[in-house]
This record gives sequence, C-alpha cells and structure tokens, in this order.
Amino acid sequence: MRAMKIALILLACVALLLIAGCAVSPEVEERRLAVEAEIDAILSQPLPPEYGEMQRCLRDTDFRNFRALDQRHILFEGRRDRLWVNTLRTRCPDLRHGHVLVVKQFSATRMCDTDRFYATDWFDWPWYRRWPWHWGGGWTTGMQCSLGRFQPVTADQVAEIEAVLRQP
Repeated sequence: MRAMKIALILLACVALLLIAGCAVSPEVEERRLAVEAEIDAILSQPLPPEYGEMQRCLRDTDFRNFRALDQRHILFEGRRDRLWVNTLRTRCPDLRHGHVLVVKQFSATRMCDTDRFYATDWFDWPWYRRWPWHWGGGWTTGMQCSLGRFQPVTADQVAEIEAVLRQP
C-alpha cells in the first residue's frame, strides 16, 4: 500500500513537471498576442472590390500552392496572382513542419471553413495509396487543425505580415 502511494505521488510530480515545462512565459505570450493583433490589423485593411469578399470555401482549382505564415495563418496562392490568407480557428503547432495539407473535406472539390486537416511531408503522403486499409482512420504525422475563412489579400499585405513575423 505504501509503495502504491509513493508511486502515485511520483506520478503526480512527473505530471506537474510536464505541465510546467509546457507553460509559456508571460513575455512570450504577450509577444504572440501583439503579433496576432498586428496581423489582424493588416488583414482588416479594406481592399478594392475586384479582390472580392471573404469566402467560406475555395475550389481545388482556385489555388495552386500554400505555405504557412505562422502557426495560425496559411497563405494560399492562386491563379493570376490571387492570394488568400486563411486564419485558422486555433493555433496549429505542426503547420510549419509539413509540405502537404491532408484535408478531411466534406466536399470533393472544395476546401471550406471548419474542414479539418493535418500537415505532413512528402514521404508520408499519400499514405492511403500505400496502405489502403488505413483509409478513413490512418496514421497521421501531426495534430489535426481546423480551417477558417479565406480572406483575399494583396501581395503588399502578405509582405507586411511577413515583416511582422520576422521582428524579434
């Protein structure tokens, strides 16, 4: 009985140390919030009507490439130099480590707000073609994240966002 109590106490201590190790300093959190506020301000700048409105979905044919700007924003590059920024519903720490977005879409031809995805790299994709019995469940290499709306942006806005993200 005594050994069990000691084991539980040790387990609780290890759990507390792990939780404390994941904590973020107030300065780091303040900086993150300030950066997000700056990005929100850049994205709130009005655009001429030809850029269109914020969209709930993008068709697969609307964009040709994507890249993570940070843990919360993805830039989608379209035809004819069209650009959209998708502000994710929550931060996605694995986003910058992947080169492929595996999206669990509700539509076969569109990627929409609230669709879930994970980022992976070329060696893990397409895992469903190599191991068809894993389709629908499968192994993922990262955290699942959720898309937000697609906001049209200018190249200048993207440059401003990247400048904010480069600041120390």
